[in-house]
Amino acid sequence: MNKILKIILIIFIVILFAVLGVFIYSEGHSEVIGENDLGSVNKVTYGHSSNPSVEIGIVSGMHSRELNHKFVLPLVSRVFAFFNPNVKIVNYVVNVTDHPEDFNIGRANGESLVHDYVVNDVAKEDLDLVIIGHDHEPTYGDDYYIATPTMDNASVKLASKVTNDIGFNYYKRNVSQPTQSTSIMNVDNPIVETGTRVFVYEIPEVDGKINAFKRSYDLVAASFNRLNA
Repeated sequence: MNKILKIILIIFIVILFAVLGVFIYSEGHSEVIGENDLGSVNKVTYGHSSNPSVEIGIVSGMHSRELNHKFVLPLVSRVFAFFNPNVKIVNYVVNVTDHPEDFNIGRANGESLVHDYVVNDVAKEDLDLVIIGHDHEPTYGDDYYIATPTMDNASVKLASKVTNDIGFNYYKRNVSQPTQSTSIMNVDNPIVETGTRVFVYEIPEVDGKINAFKRSYDLVAASFNRLNA
């Protein structure tokens, strides 16, 4: 019995070091691209190719009270880039420090940080797609879904294919109705104006982190496959 326990312990240690090795090797390049009284934006770039076939931006933390995507999306960025050498993932980590727990003020501050710092960087990076992460309450939308509030042709075309591939719901906006959404006007539209597709990605706030990781990984994988086709 002692011999079996020793073998199990050795296997466990080997697996542990292998996992640690993966995360050490896959550590991205991190830099602060903007900071003011509202908070900061940290840009973390993952990828090992000098000429990636697909480049995807992922925004996490814009709405600071939404915790599920803030935890999951940076991990997905790191793991997906490690296992897919032809991709470059740029994770824009938004850290709201001014009233982060206030629903209205925190949201406005996060959107301001993205508008001021992420939009310009997206234009410089020439990304193929930007995924903006959110959590949603049970009564706001159904399950995992994507929205394309800008309704530009490139985003709509890609979203239709990706959601069909992985069984996500897809919400389109009625463009005949004027929008009062600050995130559309201050974040989504300016990013699309750089020539970049935009997905607004919603995770159920009550779902567990393991499933949230899996479904988010599926989204990035399906987006990569369609963009790489």
